[in-house]
Amino acid sequence: EGVILLDRFPKAQVDISVQVIQDDGSALALALTAASVALVNANIEIKDLVVGMALRFLDNSNVLVDPTAQEEYGDFSKYSGGAGFYMAVLPSLAQVAYLKQTGKIEQSQARDCVETCWEACLRLANCIKSILQGSIEDVDR
Repeated sequence: EGVILLDRFPKAQVDISVQVIQDDGSALALALTAASVALVNANIEIKDLVVGMALRFLDNSNVLVDPTAQEEYGDFSKYSGGAGFYMAVLPSLAQVAYLKQTGKIEQSQARDCVETCWEACLRLANCIKSILQGSIEDVDR
């Protein structure tokens, strides 16, 4: 199910296109977040923000949140699989909209990675909401 409140736009078609000019890492997560913010900016009503995050699991003591391209795509074969996680959440609704894992790790480690991604998404969502609220207040002045 989509995030756009389609019943508010019964005869409309909403197309979202994101062009990545340069991938410095976490491009999918950033594209999901940017698309959500663009919808808000265009005054298209949505259920909640979509906030994306990428994570690279190296081993029990090394987890990279929002990895650079080199960290995301680099050769980490010396670690246990070098798994990647991509998550998008609807923070106010406490729902996961997208979750993808690459590489192999233990189930308990995967659970920890999902929790870390979730917490990072919530922190980012608070930042985005604060910025959006500030821009609304600027318009009202």
